[in-house]
Amino acid sequence: MGISVYIADVRPLLVPEVFERLLCRVPAYRQEKAKRFKFPGGRAQSLAVGLLLKKACSDFGIAGADEHVVLGENEKPDFANIPCDAGLAKNGIATKAYFNLSHSHERAMCVMAPYEVGCDVEQIKGDHSKLAERFFMPAENAWIQAAGARFDSDGAAQSKARDIAFYRLWTLKECYMKVTGRGLSLSPEKFSLEFKADGGILLHHDGPRPEYLFRELDLNDGYRYAYCLKGASADEPVNIVHVNLEQL
Repeated sequence: MGISVYIADVRPLLVPEVFERLLCRVPAYRQEKAKRFKFPGGRAQSLAVGLLLKKACSDFGIAGADEHVVLGENEKPDFANIPCDAGLAKNGIATKAYFNLSHSHERAMCVMAPYEVGCDVEQIKGDHSKLAERFFMPAENAWIQAAGARFDSDGAAQSKARDIAFYRLWTLKECYMKVTGRGLSLSPEKFSLEFKADGGILLHHDGPRPEYLFRELDLNDGYRYAYCLKGASADEPVNIVHVNLEQL
């Protein structure tokens, strides 16, 4: 079993007929969660991540595992019971499957891997400099400012570059907060991320933590996607799956 990242546009689920047709495809707990949202956008997002998780389980040979999801401390989701299947074997050794879910506005994301994982997607919007000053380390804020500095005379380009840099940091930090299982109880100013010259990202949390591998996706769609894996090797292949929810 490898690492797979599933991405979907949730807008097809805003059509009532499509939403109702696909709602019965997910487990009862996901149906109830989706229906509890007051607005169509929230319902679509919740159903979308449920559909992505179901597809991921099917692709990984553990169909039905999504029907037995439990929430741990700080509501980190995990499988309660995974059917035995050769698809879970890695180098002939049985292993555990982990997953994480995220959604933002019109996008949904699911990552499944044989490693503990956290993921996050965020729509790029607005100036969040005050938020960065509050929750990011000085070196991280300097990195955000440097991202816009190369556009000397173009104020709009400077602002856009800083916005993208902010959301790169925010999604990466959110991933680590989720993979630890601590979520928002681990405040983002308690640790820092260093962008290395070779393109790698090093976590500093009570010292360097190289066992956490960070990855980003830039699909040029106005969103930033990121995920964090504990114990994965940097050269392990990743499968990116774009899912058309309407065709499920």
